[in-house]
This record gives sequence, C-alpha cells and structure tokens, in this order.
Amino acid sequence: MSATPPTKLLIIDDDLHLSESLAEVLEMEGYQCVQAATAKDGIEAARKHNPEVVIMDIQLPDSSGFQILQTLRKNSREVILIMMTGRFLSSEEKTQGFQLGADEYITKPFDLQELSVRIRQLLSRGPAA
Repeated sequence: MSATPPTKLLIIDDDLHLSESLAEVLEMEGYQCVQAATAKDGIEAARKHNPEVVIMDIQLPDSSGFQILQTLRKNSREVILIMMTGRFLSSEEKTQGFQLGADEYITKPFDLQELSVRIRQLLSRGPAA
C-alpha cells in the first residue's frame, strides 16, 4: 500500500512573517508548502511545483493578485485558487476575482484552523467540473 503524496500548496505573499507562519501551520497539517514573495516568483513556482492549492495575496509589489489569478487559471482548471486580502473588497472586486477563477476569499487577519478546514473542503470536492 503506497502512501498518498502530501498535497502541494503554494503561498504567494510579500509578507514574509505571514507566509512563514502559514507554511508552518499547514505543514503541521500534512501539506507540502512552497513560498513565493512576488507574482513573478509565484507564477514560476506554480509552473515548477504544480501545486494543488495556491493561496495568494491580492496586493503584491510587482503585480495584482488578479493578474496572477488569470495566469494560473489559464494554466490549470484544477488548481484551487484562494485570494487573501488585508483590506475590505468591494463586491465588484470580489466578483472580478470569482469571474477570473478564484475559488475562495479570505480576509486578513484570519484563523489558520478555519483556512485549513476551507482548504480541506475545497480539495474534497475533487477536480472542478
């Protein structure tokens, strides 16, 4: 009986402290985490590691999360894309994100356990139809 490989998760956020804490908690939950601090590195990491889940900040120094979202969604229909934001989003912004392919939004600060449960729920749905 072979063990299933851990779910690969990519965290794209320029807040190193948040990114590290997130990776630490999620790795304790059994995920394999890769981190990137810029949109460019994030897109490159996604191509290289082919994660099942990407958690990304909407505001990055070199690009908007919406642009990364578009690029990642173009490359894969299956990847689960979770947008993080530190500010209130208008319904137009949220709608734009969902139209571009976001699966979920979370607002900072957020509860790490809640995030973990949401990831598990999204993964349990299986590949997007």
